Amino acid sequence: MGRGKLRSVTEAIAADLRAGQPLPEALERRKGEVPPYYANLVTAGIQTGRLPEVLTTLTTYARSISATRAAVVEALFYPCVVLVVGFCLFAAMSLFVVPQFEKIFQDFGLKLPAITELVLHLGRHPIELVVIPGLTLFVVLVLARLVIRYTPKGRRIWARAVYFVPLFGTLVRAARLAAFTELLGMLIEYKVPLPTAFRLAGGASSDPQMAARAGAVEERLNQGETLGEAFRGRGLVPEWVAWLASAGEKQGALAPALREIAGIYRRQVETRAAVIRTILPPFIVVMTAGLLTAVFALALMLPMIKLLEGLSQ
Repeated sequence: MGRGKLRSVTEAIAADLRAGQPLPEALERRKGEVPPYYANLVTAGIQTGRLPEVLTTLTTYARSISATRAAVVEALFYPCVVLVVGFCLFAAMSLFVVPQFEKIFQDFGLKLPAITELVLHLGRHPIELVVIPGLTLFVVLVLARLVIRYTPKGRRIWARAVYFVPLFGTLVRAARLAAFTELLGMLIEYKVPLPTAFRLAGGASSDPQMAARAGAVEERLNQGETLGEAFRGRGLVPEWVAWLASAGEKQGALAPALREIAGIYRRQVETRAAVIRTILPPFIVVMTAGLLTAVFALALMLPMIKLLEGLSQ
């Protein structure tokens, strides 16, 4: 494996196994580095004699999570490159192109248009007007990220904010629901108790709201409520998912029902990711090109028109 976290974790687990610890306990000792549901699934696999199938399922699950993340990154990468290139072009125009008009206008005693003056002002004071505000914004975003990452309230606010973003919000929501229902079905299939399965599946989610609501469902299941009673009206999943899961439980097919739900959400993720990859890059390109064209036309063409008018007089 070369160097890295995966190698160190694997070596630590191997050392625990050589020392005589069972595999579930070795995984549990690495709970800060390995997802907490791994140990429970491995325990279930050992008890049922299906450890190879469990490990294969974990691999498939990890690949599906990685594929979702890759789809989001792929959809964002090209627009980000276009925006960076557009910013560089604007900076080059402000620093090198527009200042040439200032000298010409000064020679003819003409006044520059307001937008050209603004671009020139940005070019004269890039540190004060661009670099320092940019660094300040970067520091604020880093601090906000730390608050969001290490405080429960911050994580909840971030989750709600992400869901409000057009296209991306529904994609992320569908991806998290797909991961939650797939993992829940996996845990139930390998004989993990239902309340424990909800706690582990919720804890594995990157959505703190989903984790909290899964914990509420676990409490109600421990109090003796049926899955339908505990699941419905809690805001954890849409009502149709709760109904389908309840029907699957009554028919003794809860795990297949949850896997079918996960498949529906995965198809939604694929569809929305395809839409984002198809629509977002051209939209960003058109918007960036339109903005640059507008700035070029107003900041450069207006001075030229004004200069021609001055020369004609």
